Amino acid sequence: MENKNNIRFKITEEKIYKALLYLIRHKKFSEIYVKDICKVACINRSSFYQHYQDINDLMMQVEQKLSKQIESLFTSSSPFFKHENFVKMFEFIKENKDFYTAYLKNSEESFMMQNDFKKFYEKFKNSIARGEFKENEMVYHMAFFSAGLYAICKVWISTGMKESPEKMAEIIYDEYEKKKKFF
Repeated sequence: MENKNNIRFKITEEKIYKALLYLIRHKKFSEIYVKDICKVACINRSSFYQHYQDINDLMMQVEQKLSKQIESLFTSSSPFFKHENFVKMFEFIKENKDFYTAYLKNSEESFMMQNDFKKFYEKFKNSIARGEFKENEMVYHMAFFSAGLYAICKVWISTGMKESPEKMAEIIYDEYEKKKKFF
């Protein structure tokens, strides 16, 4: 049995990921099947199932992986709301544009959005402790911020990412400048 540290295991996982990226550029996620992934990746179905339970498990694990990478851009150090953090985020999205294009086109709200919301909320709990917000208010602020960030990313991707990551970070920063005490 292959283990996750085995180089063949990792190569197969990479093939599956690349096959998913290829397919989501050409089909809706709901139209992608394990057999499609296997055909594009040139692997057997049994190899796929050594890595993932099904196509939804694959997508959820890819979303989790990318979500963790975005989260790592926003360190828990203060201040959280730094222009550079958002530049890095938009650069990351641009580097992974195939996935995010399909992701934003094919999902209204997914695991990633819910998961990111929870992680950002955790990072802002110290604002509650300082008395800047009541806990029930923080949930609403975070919902607003998360939905706005999601919408801005969706528009940026759907319009061809014409603005640089620096410009997009500036737009976010300017948009929330008045709410800076929140961050």
